[in-house]
Amino acid sequence: MTDPVAAGDRGAPLAPLRVLLLGGHGRLGSAIAARLAAQAPGGAHIELLAPRRHELALDPDAPADTAARWFAHWRPEVVVNCIALTDVDRCEREPGAARQLNAALPGALAREAAAGGARLIHFSTDYVFDGALRRPYREDDAPNPLSVYGATKLDGDRAIADSGCRHWIFRISWLYGAPRRNVSAMLLERAGAGRTLRLANDRLGVPNPVQLVAREVADCIARDAAIAGAAGLAPSGLYHLSARGATSWYDFGVAFVREAIRAGRLAAQRAPHLEGFAEAALARPAKRPQYSALDPSRYEATFGRAMPGWEEAISLAL
Repeated sequence: MTDPVAAGDRGAPLAPLRVLLLGGHGRLGSAIAARLAAQAPGGAHIELLAPRRHELALDPDAPADTAARWFAHWRPEVVVNCIALTDVDRCEREPGAARQLNAALPGALAREAAAGGARLIHFSTDYVFDGALRRPYREDDAPNPLSVYGATKLDGDRAIADSGCRHWIFRISWLYGAPRRNVSAMLLERAGAGRTLRLANDRLGVPNPVQLVAREVADCIARDAAIAGAAGLAPSGLYHLSARGATSWYDFGVAFVREAIRAGRLAAQRAPHLEGFAEAALARPAKRPQYSALDPSRYEATFGRAMPGWEEAISLAL
């Protein structure tokens, strides 16, 4: 369908869907912005609003007032929230700030979305689980966060669900693939040939390139826009948006370097030497789950998608 039309008027094209992207210049947000700007799957019309930090003027001490101001100014039909305090150890040191950004702000956004009939797209984390299972976690598995970060993110999830707004909460894990400040950027660093990088080998989870998450989110938004006026693409709820499988950061690093050399992104003589180490032995403020792989089956079935394995997904970041 190249020109979507309203269900009740087959001759009139739909107005562009107003999408407000919060945190659109961060690691995940910038990838989503690039994907939405590059293409509109299904021919959907989207008006992307991606204000910079100074335009948002976020007041973390007044999340309700901040959210109300954003909705009044931009009048969004879809809000994609990429704002969060994701420094896990900082959350332990600053629990008040973590609660405001990870719980209170999402709750305020959800209440505004409910009042205005907008959809809220929000991102949760594998850190809501304690790692006791040894199979990929499903959405109906009981959460038991070990850290302030995990607990405040879980509170945000629950506040959104309780608001009654239309929402998709996408639980994601172990992001990489951004230009800087992540594992893949370190592995691709061309300076210092032969340097040694130490990566944890005692935790298991699912590495996900931001390009994969951005592709899926952009496709969901565009397809939802293309069928506006109908029942909608998928019901509100919580979904695990993740590649398949499980690995450690060390084994991921080995696979990533191999694929980067194969793709010509990294010269073999410039590849770092990788060493594994036990992260649990570090004296870090926040406790991490030892196993936190996510099962994307519900997401696949509901949205009609097929998620790649984590090794296959590496190519999206190269």
